[in-house]
Amino acid sequence: MKAPFKTSWFVLVLISLGLVLFLYFNFWSSKKTPLAKGDKVYGGVFSFALPEPLSSVFPLETNSLSDLRVISQVFDPLAKQCDSKGTIRNYLADQIEIKNQGKTVFIRIKKGVLFHDDECFTGASRELTAEDVAFTLSFACSKSSLNQSSALLLGKIEGSDTFYKNGKNPLHHTVSGIKILGAHSLEIKLTKPYNHIIQLLSHPSLGILSKKASVFYGRRIANHPVGTGPFYLHSSNNHEVILMRNSDYWARDEHGNQLPFLEEIHINTNTNLSDVFTLFSQQKIDLLFDLPANQLELAFGTLSEAKKGKNLLHRVHIQKASKINYVDWNVSRPPFNNLLVRQAFELAIDKNRICNEVLRGDGQAINHGFIPTSSFYSNPHIPKVEVNIPAAKTLFKKAGYSHPEDFPKTLFYVNAQAGSNADLWCRDFCKQLRNNLGIKIYVVNVSTRERDQKIKSGTAAIWRGGWVGDYPDAESYLRLFYHGPKDNEVKFQNRTFDQLYLQSTLTTSETEKKTLQRLCESIVSKDCAIIPVYSEDFFVMINLRVRGFEMNSSGIIDFATIYMKELKYRD
Repeated sequence: MKAPFKTSWFVLVLISLGLVLFLYFNFWSSKKTPLAKGDKVYGGVFSFALPEPLSSVFPLETNSLSDLRVISQVFDPLAKQCDSKGTIRNYLADQIEIKNQGKTVFIRIKKGVLFHDDECFTGASRELTAEDVAFTLSFACSKSSLNQSSALLLGKIEGSDTFYKNGKNPLHHTVSGIKILGAHSLEIKLTKPYNHIIQLLSHPSLGILSKKASVFYGRRIANHPVGTGPFYLHSSNNHEVILMRNSDYWARDEHGNQLPFLEEIHINTNTNLSDVFTLFSQQKIDLLFDLPANQLELAFGTLSEAKKGKNLLHRVHIQKASKINYVDWNVSRPPFNNLLVRQAFELAIDKNRICNEVLRGDGQAINHGFIPTSSFYSNPHIPKVEVNIPAAKTLFKKAGYSHPEDFPKTLFYVNAQAGSNADLWCRDFCKQLRNNLGIKIYVVNVSTRERDQKIKSGTAAIWRGGWVGDYPDAESYLRLFYHGPKDNEVKFQNRTFDQLYLQSTLTTSETEKKTLQRLCESIVSKDCAIIPVYSEDFFVMINLRVRGFEMNSSGIIDFATIYMKELKYRD
């Protein structure tokens, strides 16, 4: 009677042991990073650092490059600038067709695209529809405080001005010029045949929103971003943002691999400039943005360290200059409503000194206009502006300031950490003005949010500005100065400029467009709407284990194509 019990017990032990071994090996095999086609790899955590916390994770609420670099991973636009040359391709849109002599835009969106898995979709479909696109475009024309990007589309879509003026809620109303034709198609009627409408639709601030998510979260939607992008927001605080892989992402690479490859993206925020080099060398972050020339040794290491093999293997990515750094001011109020004061300031500044001595060659001084010369634009006929102290003093006296002490003490608001490139050149700017004009002007370091609040409230008279063209066209720089249905970014207003700019966006002749754009740039320069100081390349250092990295001409990175591949060393 005992033998059968022993046999059963033995069999039970064998089965249990087999089950344990099966689960053990199955667990470890599932933990092993799979190899994708094309020798690419799934999994891994990519990290980088930012000097400030994100001001927003809602696309329409911010125009900050740092914010948009993160937001563009969560939200997809209809069209997208896909490479370093600025090529624009359809993205969420399967088809974008311009009809009716340029006044109608037909859009057919991809089928089967899903928004991130979120509680707002409980019992409801997550599929992207034309209703979501119509909602997003209407939101971009609304008076909502979450919409700081209305200049992109306001006045261009039929009914958008009225929609804005009447304070319509995009949750309940749609701009009259936007018609939903079916579940995956819609058309937009334009007020004029704008020649840059597709470029505008590629702007990362126009990442497509979920209407269902906005209904569910209401005002809280700014803290609950729900997009169709390759990553979703897992957590966010003042020190770290974590994005996680969207396993339902619709896009695939050239080998048919489902994107993205990375499992997580970690963004350290509020990071001190002095800490980022240590973090990079310790492989706690994989990328350095905008590396100052005077900090190269900290990042690359010394020659003696290289001989001892202590340098972290890396590569450098340089994207040709598209970012301009400038001084902006409130031209509607004293003292900078006086053109003579603005002209005196510009002539008192040696921009070459700033680039060569302060920035150690990091930037290219802008002495002609303000739009960087490139393959798509140049303005050789615009006058050159160089430092001229005697002329600056003469203009300053003509402006009514015979004695420097008569000029009010001025605070120059700079959204940068002390010791950064931005801080260094702004301090030298103030130093030159104190030495050359004798005025009292001092740098005040603030966050980007604080600077923008002071500009909006009228507290700031002068501040540091920076701009990156949204796509490779002079229009993306000139748009800063257009006073359309809503005030422009730089407090500038000139009727002739507005007329010429509008003509440049309507003409079908490329030659005429360039001519009009050059006239626009000349007006801005003559009026000293800003003081352009220098343009700069995007200078990025990347850990060598990072593969598939590409930055477009606007400084946006597609993290969906990045994968991590650890280096193999040989003795």
